Amino acid sequence: MRIRILHCDDIEDDTPHVDIFVDHDGYAARQDTYVERHEFATFGRALQSFPQTLKQEVSFESGSPGPKWACHILLRAFVSDASGHTCLEVLMSNNCDGQYHASVHFHIPCEAATLNRLGQSLEAWAQSESRSYEYSDPNS
Repeated sequence: MRIRILHCDDIEDDTPHVDIFVDHDGYAARQDTYVERHEFATFGRALQSFPQTLKQEVSFESGSPGPKWACHILLRAFVSDASGHTCLEVLMSNNCDGQYHASVHFHIPCEAATLNRLGQSLEAWAQSESRSYEYSDPNS
């Protein structure tokens, strides 16, 4: 699993424009969106204590699948079975019509500890001044 986030511009008066890239085992997704750093920090904090129950889900979402949104990004961590195995769902769409439409949906099976480390790393980056972020875990 590899996740990269890159700030695309320097407009300080606007919500930051970022490019989000996720890849795993030959599948990849990339979508740009507008999102505040504190949203990444919130997602990161939630991942650090995940999972607390077998039914718990933690997600980061930008946009919506509805047509009035420019795009939709969903990263959702969940427990995939009664044994406590975990998974990160990746869903991205540019919400365009016809031949301009692009979307991807895949799952990354991973250990809860991997998601905990991702959360720590993501929160630390969100509180920094760095324009780029990368997390890589060869075990997932």
